[in-house]
Amino acid sequence: MNSFLVYHKELHRCSPSQNPAEKAPLAGPKAERGLLARPGSTRTKPSRLGLAQRGGLVRRGWLSVFSMLAIGSVWLALPLRAQFAYVANSNSANVSAYSIGANGALTPVAGSPFAAGSGPISVAVDPTGKFAYVANNGHDTVSGYSIGADGSLTPVAGSPFATGNYPRSVAVDPTGKFAYMANEGGNNVSAYSIGADGSLKPVKGSPFATGSTPISVAVDPTGKFAYVANEGGNNVSAYSVGADGALTQLSGSPFAARLTPYSVAVDPTGKFAYVANEGGNNVSAYSIGADGSLKPVKGMRLAAGLTPVSVAVDPTGKFAYLANNGDDIVSAYSIGADGSLKPVKGSPFAGGSTPISVAVDPTGKFAYVANNGANTVSADSIGADGSLTPVPGSAFAAGSDPFSVAVTPLVPFASSFAKLEIESELSTFHLSDSFTLGANSNGITPTTQKLTLNIGTFSVTIPSGSFKKTPTGTFIYKRTINGVSLSLKIVPLSANMFTFNVNGGGIDLGGLTEPVAVVLTIGIDSGTFNVAHYRQ
Repeated sequence: MNSFLVYHKELHRCSPSQNPAEKAPLAGPKAERGLLARPGSTRTKPSRLGLAQRGGLVRRGWLSVFSMLAIGSVWLALPLRAQFAYVANSNSANVSAYSIGANGALTPVAGSPFAAGSGPISVAVDPTGKFAYVANNGHDTVSGYSIGADGSLTPVAGSPFATGNYPRSVAVDPTGKFAYMANEGGNNVSAYSIGADGSLKPVKGSPFATGSTPISVAVDPTGKFAYVANEGGNNVSAYSVGADGALTQLSGSPFAARLTPYSVAVDPTGKFAYVANEGGNNVSAYSIGADGSLKPVKGMRLAAGLTPVSVAVDPTGKFAYLANNGDDIVSAYSIGADGSLKPVKGSPFAGGSTPISVAVDPTGKFAYVANNGANTVSADSIGADGSLTPVPGSAFAAGSDPFSVAVTPLVPFASSFAKLEIESELSTFHLSDSFTLGANSNGITPTTQKLTLNIGTFSVTIPSGSFKKTPTGTFIYKRTINGVSLSLKIVPLSANMFTFNVNGGGIDLGGLTEPVAVVLTIGIDSGTFNVAHYRQ
């Protein structure tokens, strides 16, 4: 994700730039907390556990940016794939794999479940959706898999890979370059570089020390910082992530949590972190400083259900969800501008027996919960207010002792060329973008998919079914939302190449803090770019 500075003057002619789509110009504007013996050991562990076109002009208040979201550009039609969910089944030593239907329902993929090591207890998918990693708590290893076009899992070369003592949680950084493993028995975190084939290689200096009994690890969306919940130390360790993936503990780390912190998550803006405190039956909220340090959100003392063991934040950053293991419920919260949490209407919502892990799909439409006591996965649709409603057919069968659930991520655009123009005096803006879908995309169908657009603090969601398709194949949406008039147009240039244009009126975006982050998400496909202008 690159930012390009554009001079901000009364009138400035942009230098020539190359738009990959120039030949197609942009279109216009409860169980009791029991213990389970580790296989082969007497030790016990918890059981549930654009720039202006050539010669174009940039006027006062107009912001422009060119952003390549991935190395290389592929302009030919590429194979498409579905979205998948994976569940690590601790007692059956395997991983259940599902395809996700349009309504959120889960269907086992061919060959599921797939063999893992002993005691698979955590699963994570890399940001490209190409690889999955599973922590095997019983064998002190991590299994690596390539994800097939049908969602099937195939061990990568060299898998499984050695970890520290009792690996408990695995996470992959947002660049897809590094993987991290919290080792609860070793009080450390193993760090790995990820090869082009998905194989893992320890980074220099690994493992890195944590607090007592590290049980959950998360990496912030910028890839600059990593956080570890230390169950035995009642605190959270914070690290900066080096260019080589190495971890350096931040000044002031570890930061105090409440009783037995069990799960940590970072919101998609990288501004806030949340910790589920199992022993305190509550959730902690922190603001994240520019240096990665954690500061408790003022006045945030929020009760949860009984023994909350997993926390997840939806991709819009509007809602947070907690799986409460002791009373079989899922708590849902709206997230305030300051990071504070407030229960949504109807919360808490019924879960399965002994819910232990919660994940939200990248579109923000569905939440999935692994029910440890029922050997199932619950699926809920997420309402506009964050409320949960079971999808048809939920809950879905899993293996024995499901412990962790993960969903394949948003598919980043292979490339994007964009221009944002803001005219403060007229309270209007115009965004034009040409983009190519990533290799793992399942394609876009605007008439049936939700579209979300964020420009700085301005956010708008166009519900699925809102776009109309013209006889020429162009997708159009026109409506006023919350006083902002919007005209959106999506023009297909090929099977995986499109232009996107928005004209907005009735809102002044000129006061947005720089750089201005622009995020476009259509279904599970998404592109992010930063806009900055240089005052002169």
